[in-house]
Amino acid sequence: MNDRGWYFRGLINLCSGIQNIQNSNFRSQVMVLDRDDFLQTSNVHRTTETTTVSRRRALQAGLVTVVSLAGCLDNESSSDPTNGGGDESDSNGGSDEPEEEATDDDAETEESDDTDEDPLSVVYEFLEAAVEDDLDRMSELSHSLNPLDPVAWVEDGWEFRGGGDEEDLEGLDAEVVDDDAVVEDVFELEGAEFWFEEEELTETLDGEDMAAAEITVDDPTEDDTIWMLATEDGEWRSLFAAPIDDRPDDPEEVFEEPIEDENDDAVVEIDWEHDSPTSDIQQAAVVLTDERGVDANRIEIESTIEGASNGAFDRDDDEFTATWEDVTLYVPYDTDGDQIVVTAINEEENESEVVHREQYIP
Repeated sequence: MNDRGWYFRGLINLCSGIQNIQNSNFRSQVMVLDRDDFLQTSNVHRTTETTTVSRRRALQAGLVTVVSLAGCLDNESSSDPTNGGGDESDSNGGSDEPEEEATDDDAETEESDDTDEDPLSVVYEFLEAAVEDDLDRMSELSHSLNPLDPVAWVEDGWEFRGGGDEEDLEGLDAEVVDDDAVVEDVFELEGAEFWFEEEELTETLDGEDMAAAEITVDDPTEDDTIWMLATEDGEWRSLFAAPIDDRPDDPEEVFEEPIEDENDDAVVEIDWEHDSPTSDIQQAAVVLTDERGVDANRIEIESTIEGASNGAFDRDDDEFTATWEDVTLYVPYDTDGDQIVVTAINEEENESEVVHREQYIP
C-alpha cells in the first residue's frame, strides 16, 4: 500500500472508525500501512490497536461522531428553505413590485448572505450524512478534488463506520472565518501539500468562490478544525479539512514530571532513535515487559505533542488468545520535542495508572 493509504487510515480511524474489511473480526484492528507492526516473539497472538492515530494528522478531527444537527445551526442555519430563499428576486410570492425594483447592490448583498450560510450548511450536512453512514450523500457534498471522498475509498476496499449520540452535538460550533478565501489558504493547512498540486488546484478553482469555516468542539481530546469549501457547478462543496495547529512554541511548557518504571513493571525502555524499515515518519519504539508487574489488562501509550497513540491488550476467548506482554509498540512523536505517556489500565476495576512518562528533548 502507498503512503496515501496510511494517511487516510490514520485520518478516518479517528474521524469515524474506519477499519480494513479483511481485519474486521479483530477489535480495533486497523490496517497499519506506514507504521511498524508490533513485534511477535512467540506463537501467542500479540494484539495491538491504534485507538487515536495522530489526531494532528486527522484532517476532520473526529467531528463525524455527531448524530443530529437539531439546534446546532442556531441563527446561521440555511437548512430552512425559507431562510434566505424567500427573498430572492425570482420569487413569485408577495408583492411583485419590490422584487422588480431590486438594485444590483441588493443582489450583491443577497449573494453575500448566501455565501455566509451555504458553506456551513455543507459542513453540517456532511457530518449528518457521516453519522448516518450515507456515503453517497457525503460524496455528493465533496468537491471533485476532495482527496477523502469516502465512496472512492470504500471502492478501494475500506469500510466506513459512523455513529455517535445526540450528546456529541452539544459542544459543536461552526462559523465562517473567511468568505473570500484563496488557494494559498488551502496550502496553509497541514497535509495540503501531500494531497494537492498547487498548479492543478489553482486552475480548477479559477473563478470559483472559496470559504474557510472553523469547527470547534467542546472536547479537550479533539482538535478544532478548519474546513476549506469551494463552489463547483454553482454549489458549495467540501474541499479539504485540517486541524488547527495549536502546538506550543516550547513543548516543555506542557510536559509533566517524568515517571520512571524502575522495576520494568510495564515498560522496559523507549527507543527514540528507532529506525523504521517501512516508514519515513519518525516513531519511538516502546518496549513492554515480558513479565508484568502491574495488574492491568491493557496498556496505552500516547505522544503528548504529536497527539498519536497506540495500545495493546489481553484477550482470551474462543477466537484467539492475546497479551500485551513482550510487545513493542510504535508511536509517532514530534521531533522538536515530545513526551510519551504510558498508562496501565484495569478495565474490570475501572482503574488506570500512569506507569511511565518520558520526554524527548532534541
